[in-house]
Amino acid sequence: MRPELDDTAQAPDPARTATIPGRAVTAAPPGRAALAAPPGLAAGQQLGHFRIERRLGAGGMGEVYLATDLALERPVAIKVLPAAVARDPLRRDRMVREARAQARVTHPNVGHIYFIGEEAGRLYFAMEYVAGDTLAARVAAGPLAVDDALSIVRSAALGLREAQRSGITHRDIKPSNLMIDGHGMVKVLDFGLAAGAPGKPGEIADGPVAQTSLGGTPLYMAPEQARGEPVDFRADVYALGATLFHLVAGRPPFEADDLGTLLSKHAGAERPSLPRRSGQPRTTIAAIDALCSRMMAPVPADRFASYDELIRAIELASVEHMRPAGLWVRSMATFVDLMIVVLAGGAIVAPVQLVLHDKVEGFGPTFFLGYLVYATALIRRNGRTFGQWLFELEVADVATGHRPGLRRAAIRVALPIAGPLADMLVSFVLGRFGYRLVTLTEGVFVATVLAPPIALLWASLRSVRKQTVWDKLSRTMVRYRTRRATTI
Repeated sequence: MRPELDDTAQAPDPARTATIPGRAVTAAPPGRAALAAPPGLAAGQQLGHFRIERRLGAGGMGEVYLATDLALERPVAIKVLPAAVARDPLRRDRMVREARAQARVTHPNVGHIYFIGEEAGRLYFAMEYVAGDTLAARVAAGPLAVDDALSIVRSAALGLREAQRSGITHRDIKPSNLMIDGHGMVKVLDFGLAAGAPGKPGEIADGPVAQTSLGGTPLYMAPEQARGEPVDFRADVYALGATLFHLVAGRPPFEADDLGTLLSKHAGAERPSLPRRSGQPRTTIAAIDALCSRMMAPVPADRFASYDELIRAIELASVEHMRPAGLWVRSMATFVDLMIVVLAGGAIVAPVQLVLHDKVEGFGPTFFLGYLVYATALIRRNGRTFGQWLFELEVADVATGHRPGLRRAAIRVALPIAGPLADMLVSFVLGRFGYRLVTLTEGVFVATVLAPPIALLWASLRSVRKQTVWDKLSRTMVRYRTRRATTI
């Protein structure tokens, strides 16, 4: 049976397994018809202080209804485990575990649980009603815009990071378990397969947790989860990477006609590259493809070591979030900084010239060295020079998102001026020994002065992140100032 997008594998019968050489994986889940449920709830029927309005959908773990909380007069979503299924202790325990796990996570990107109860043999819980679409519904109409996909995955990662801090691994991340409400807020839902135990407030549970039952959605499932090994947050990172691929490509990363082949592909096959998109620079797709590759690494240790690291990588790949600055604004900021150094240098040199009544030689190298000290000190201390402050720019370390350290600040300032500075020093030394290579050195000087703006123009036209060679070597970037942070 071909695995479908929403098929969540249930805990299997030990006798029903498919075998991959060296690995045991879960077999395809039984058809839903095997679990015949009684007729659903009717509009107007009450469960506790909740009045049923209409049916929203159904899944392997029960039916979901829109209801009204009569006590607080607000809409809620009610998830009901039918009476026939509620008699199964495993299904019952799973639903209670889902409600308790989701209730422990308080975050804007996680759906909230309000109440859990039982009436007339029906176990149910009330949760936040998200009036919007699932990502599965959105991507069914075609691939999402690149920056929209990155923004959604970043929001989901923020919610999952909070779940990890509560000691929870979701184990079933997929497009249909991510919803976007009417305000554009992403909500992580359905903690029915959540594994783990409560952690202390603010404490991140880094250790793997044993899987009490095998399950997940095969199209997005991490290899270690399919093998039944202990899992941690990196299994969710894998599924989130598969989801990102689906959102951008319009299809899951791996597809197959049977479960065993599908899980074999996740475990060892080479993931297909993201297809190129019209209107999107090649470097943008390449950056997202590299992000998916690391998120979906078959070995957990090769994935991101923390959600913070993952979120920073998502932000770096997102032009909308990083807001890189281009040719004109960076050129104008540099021009202002150069004028400041020229004026400061002139204020020092002019009085000396008046006293000595002679031309002071060597001001050129001194000017470039002064610019090096000026720009490096300000970037290290404030994250921006005066010219960058004037144009609302800042220099960010791409690894941390904060202002760079002294070494990286010095590298990014020194490289653009290294050519003209070296040329002037060589000319000065040669002049002292009587060598006159004016024509040659002037040509070299002009070339070295023009090289940085040409490199910046090239980067602005060819690179989405607009990183020049000195940006890349110093692992920094110039962006419009932002107060966004990864600590939301």
